[in-house]
Amino acid sequence: MGRYDVVLFDLDNTLSDMTWSQREALPAVLTEFDVDCSGGAAGRFLATFTRLAAPLWDQLERGELGLDQLNDERFRLFVDQTGIDADPVLLAPAYLRWLGTSGGLVDGARELLDDLHGDVRLGLITNGYSEVQRPRLLKFDLEKYFEAVVVSSEIGHAKPHTDFFAVAFERLGDPDPASVLVVGDSLSSDIAGGVNAGTATCWYNPTSAPRPAAPRIDHIVNDLAAVAPIVRG
Repeated sequence: MGRYDVVLFDLDNTLSDMTWSQREALPAVLTEFDVDCSGGAAGRFLATFTRLAAPLWDQLERGELGLDQLNDERFRLFVDQTGIDADPVLLAPAYLRWLGTSGGLVDGARELLDDLHGDVRLGLITNGYSEVQRPRLLKFDLEKYFEAVVVSSEIGHAKPHTDFFAVAFERLGDPDPASVLVVGDSLSSDIAGGVNAGTATCWYNPTSAPRPAAPRIDHIVNDLAAVAPIVRG
């Protein structure tokens, strides 16, 4: 397969380590509201929070839920489940503030971007909150790499929907989808979205999970260092 001219990267759990961000942000916001996170409590809280949030993100991808609703609902469920003495209406926006300044990059992410930048055109495509993703791009000094940054909360569409990718394509001057490679960790948003938009796909699969029957996957990598040779063909 020949070289790709445009690479669209997912952010969370592809370039940035969302687990790391959540591991810092959730205890920070709970502590701010006087919830005890000592001992093993922080880990238990995070496990509960991510479990409750996962089906809400599925609903977002299906277009059944908006981002504001998702954030409010995950904290309502979290407070109900854990019984902590805190107001979910206050926790939800405070968590986004903490999340935007927490965590770090996935190993090899900056090296990959440095390698590709100036050689191929790069775009960033993320399902997330502007108040989280924009500060994180600044914190990690990532904006300089991308010709286009598309954040779902800013455009009213989320991956995997074609309307999301239409905005990304428009901002990049409408490249031929066959010349575009989508790189991401999520089969349901990144890979399925790329397939829907007619692009090639590269599944970042650091845990070596089994290859599914669907969606179509053109490339699989376990390490970000393997992406550049695929891009160059």
